Amino acid sequence: MTSDSHLFRTAAQIETEGYYPIEANRWEKAENFYLPLYEGKMVQAYDHRAASVVVNPKNLNRPAQPQEATEEQHKNPSWLPTPQFWVRADAWEWQWPLEWVLGFKDITAPTNRRTMIASLFPRAMFGNKLPIFLPIDGEPTETAATYKECGPILAANLNSITYDFITRQKLQGQTLNWYIIEQLPVIAPEHYDRLFGTITARDLVRDHVLRLTYTANDMTPFARDLGYEGPPFIWNDDERRHLRARLDALYFHLYGLSKEDAEYILSTFPIVQREDEAQFGSYRTRDLVLAYMSALAAGDTETRIAI
Repeated sequence: MTSDSHLFRTAAQIETEGYYPIEANRWEKAENFYLPLYEGKMVQAYDHRAASVVVNPKNLNRPAQPQEATEEQHKNPSWLPTPQFWVRADAWEWQWPLEWVLGFKDITAPTNRRTMIASLFPRAMFGNKLPIFLPIDGEPTETAATYKECGPILAANLNSITYDFITRQKLQGQTLNWYIIEQLPVIAPEHYDRLFGTITARDLVRDHVLRLTYTANDMTPFARDLGYEGPPFIWNDDERRHLRARLDALYFHLYGLSKEDAEYILSTFPIVQREDEAQFGSYRTRDLVLAYMSALAAGDTETRIAI
């Protein structure tokens, strides 16, 4: 965000260069185009459309601030957040064969509502405070095939409450550096072969991550790579709450934790609890996760918990 800042352009600057806006939040002229520059402030878990960036020139210390997306904007699969900057596509060659990638916010804190926040993104540019995961070696076609398989399950693992709890034990400051990420335990790919009823953990995770992620047209390549040919899923806060609770329940099982362990871990997220109690009158996240743990233990991966 500093040494590459000479590459950044605002929408007004791009327009004066003769570019015009096209789909997927890009600007085009002839065969050249600009890609949006994603920053951490624009992102939440499973949501690359969490906020636009609004610049207040009167704020000399932090002029660029996030403007949270509304529910109506989220429900519109064509709506995309407005970044502060765009970058010409040829400034960095996208050598990755897929049109999507996994990334996370590295500015965080163990006292936040959630500490690890990961999301899947369309092809774009990324600030250094929004690191992305890419294979460091291997033949591109083979690594892309592995990424299609492992990208969604890694996204779910990173966003699980279990992983978040572990992350908080390691993080001392406000930057989630790579050396911390490298120390944290993730579920090995072969453990996703575990059956819950007649469905493997892998298939359950891929289905739920698809539904949580594919809410916008620009993530169509991701959906197609997962074998889904339908339209984006319409954003529904209540449905998303249940999908995430089932995923959290699944990861408590995959990490080998009991319901007593899960209840304790959930008790260490006071902001989540406080917000739930203000909205629902009870700690709904905890109640849903524990109930879904029981359902999964019984081999039920479809019933919607009534709480």
